[in-house]
Amino acid sequence: MAMIRAGFQKLTSLFSGAQGGVLSRLITNLTPVENKTIPETKQDVIATCNQLIEQKASRNFAIVHLLGKQWRVSDGDLLVVEGYWPPNIGDQITLDKVLLAATKDFSLIGRPLVQPGLVNVTATIISKGLSHTRTHFKKKRRKQYMRINFQRAQQTMLRINAVDIAAKINEAPKNVY
Repeated sequence: MAMIRAGFQKLTSLFSGAQGGVLSRLITNLTPVENKTIPETKQDVIATCNQLIEQKASRNFAIVHLLGKQWRVSDGDLLVVEGYWPPNIGDQITLDKVLLAATKDFSLIGRPLVQPGLVNVTATIISKGLSHTRTHFKKKRRKQYMRINFQRAQQTMLRINAVDIAAKINEAPKNVY
């Protein structure tokens, strides 16, 4: 029994050793490894992202924090936000709390917010009004107790004008809070 156990241990160490197993050892021995340092790789990635920003190759989107909720927005989107909000109809606003900005090729993730001045999200207030009527019905059976309340919350509708990645990545911030 001990011999069988020792044989199994040798087999498992052969197939799943510290180097990653037989196949990965064969593959890594055949292909040469390019020695690139980490800072060079970071510079390459940053340069590629800056090039894609200049070309505006794909549509930008952002995740913004607005009135306690997170919204995924891109150019031309309509947002219906519930609750009282002071801006008037026709006002142009910028959404400053950007948590993430991305295209199909890369993402800029904030910790917790993306660097100020790097991403500009502009919106226009289209309409303000009340939501549809919600019925709140309470009843206790056999107690002659029934209550009906109707609720309408205030709503603001926004049109997202643009999501622009304005500055170059890895530059010093222009304005700091």
